[in-house]
Amino acid sequence: MADQDARSGEGRRPTGIPVLRWEEPPEGPVLVLLDQTRLPAEEVELVCTDPAALVEAIRSLAVRGAPLLGVAGAYGVALAAVRGFEVEEAAAALAGARPTAVNLAVGVRR
Repeated sequence: MADQDARSGEGRRPTGIPVLRWEEPPEGPVLVLLDQTRLPAEEVELVCTDPAALVEAIRSLAVRGAPLLGVAGAYGVALAAVRGFEVEEAAAALAGARPTAVNLAVGVRR
């Protein structure tokens, strides 16, 4: 019974910052990430204005977890497109940021 409660996440304090969100300030769209390397001591946001910043966030493990990597990859391709970067280059860089992360490659392709 205690193990079941531990797995469900009950009793954990939810963070005040979403792990990933798309924002559109006047300077142009950005991807805002919760830096997971700083948890649980701090809740720090990383603002990615281009695919290279997202690639670095993925490589540095600021973005963790298979589902989140897939979503981040898809958003990274969208960010490249709306910011005027070469989409194919950005997709290749994002997929290569963590070559063994299957969900990342799937998110980038979709």
